[in-house]
Amino acid sequence: MKKHILVLIVLVASFALAYAQPVKLGFVNTDRLLLESNEAAEVARLFALDKQNWTNQIRTLDDEIKQMERDFEIRKLTMNDAAKRETQSRIDTKKTEAGRLLEEYFGDGGKAEQRYRELIDPLTLKIHNLIKKIAEDEKYTMIFDVSMGSLLYALPTLDLTEQILLELNKDTVKPTDVSPTDINPPKDQTPPEIKSPEGYEEFKPDKK
Repeated sequence: MKKHILVLIVLVASFALAYAQPVKLGFVNTDRLLLESNEAAEVARLFALDKQNWTNQIRTLDDEIKQMERDFEIRKLTMNDAAKRETQSRIDTKKTEAGRLLEEYFGDGGKAEQRYRELIDPLTLKIHNLIKKIAEDEKYTMIFDVSMGSLLYALPTLDLTEQILLELNKDTVKPTDVSPTDINPPKDQTPPEIKSPEGYEEFKPDKK
């Protein structure tokens, strides 16, 4: 990536020298835009609400399974074999249901991932369009994204992040009940506070 950026800079400089064209460069930190913009905070708030709802559903099933297992341990000494098999089957079915929900909500390509993309994609497109507009309006030759680790050095005066952030926030208000740092979903979408009961760990999504 860095090699490609350096090649681009050399090509732009060569073009400027060959055709006596002025070169105007700038850079943006898109990570900062996603962390500090009001809309990013709203995305984080909405995503947290949905995630908590799904987490609560799984936790409720988890509690039901534990209660069923406790009741079974208490009663199984007085149950015949058929009743034991039937009770164990109900517990296994409930575990399967919990595992299915865990995968549906937090597995690879699950509802959490889909919801995150649904919320964040319009914001990333808006940021892209703002960068493009500023580049065209102010005649920039090239604008780099430092959050990609593609810029070794640049004058601070070339940093357009604050300008774009002000434009991004001018018509919005930041919610006060969530940190925008929560916008990034964890690599493992499984909520850390949930302890999966025995019998459906195999349904957990693989960590990336």
